[in-house]
Amino acid sequence: MVLTATLNAQNGSDDLSKDQDYREELGVNEFTAPSIEKLFGILDSLKPIPINPLSRPITELNTAERSKYALSFGVLIGDGFLDVEAEQNKDIESLGRELIRRARVLGVEQRVSRHSRKLLDLAKQNDWDRLRKELIITQEDVEKALLELRDEPIVHLLSLGGWIRGLQIAAASVAADYSPERAKKLHNIELLDYYLDRLNTLTPRLKRSELIQKITVQLQSLRPIFKDNEVITQPQVNSLQATATGMLDLIEK
Repeated sequence: MVLTATLNAQNGSDDLSKDQDYREELGVNEFTAPSIEKLFGILDSLKPIPINPLSRPITELNTAERSKYALSFGVLIGDGFLDVEAEQNKDIESLGRELIRRARVLGVEQRVSRHSRKLLDLAKQNDWDRLRKELIITQEDVEKALLELRDEPIVHLLSLGGWIRGLQIAAASVAADYSPERAKKLHNIELLDYYLDRLNTLTPRLKRSELIQKITVQLQSLRPIFKDNEVITQPQVNSLQATATGMLDLIEK
């Protein structure tokens, strides 16, 4: 199936990133690139978002761990969502610059460079709707490039980084204005189990890394909250936010 998809792509008749046989063979499904757009939709439903407490400066990431660059690239896409919500164009330049740096380590700098320039132009125009769409396209394009390199573990980690940042934003939004109905939007054990399964399929070398081991433990600690509670309580929402924040600290520091 993958050979057929590859031949189709080489003949210009298909896009590998959209070929379902190819994607399923690599373990890549609707939880990767499209999940960023879906995540933004969930965050939209939880407005108002407490932007100031969640905002953080964009800093250079300096590490030899490629997995950390993948996770942190997804985190930066979530940072971009906050910039759009706050309409803070002054932060877009540093965001775009760091996206390029992290894409360089992932081997997809060329794909990201053109998006970075467009993000900056749209910020200068205060065109926040198009800037948000460009963030989604940026993530999709990076996924496409990584799939072409058959680098699916990095695709999964990139998606996971975006989800962790999104979970922090969503939990903080629910905590600031709690109701059982709003808390239900945090409840997604299927997606949590998906990421835990993906981490379990990483190479032994990646699974042995301290970062991946700690992220796995933190994700596993969330499972009882999702599994055992139809309605997530206010203290549990606070716990979700704290755990997500802790994972972000592991990724970014």
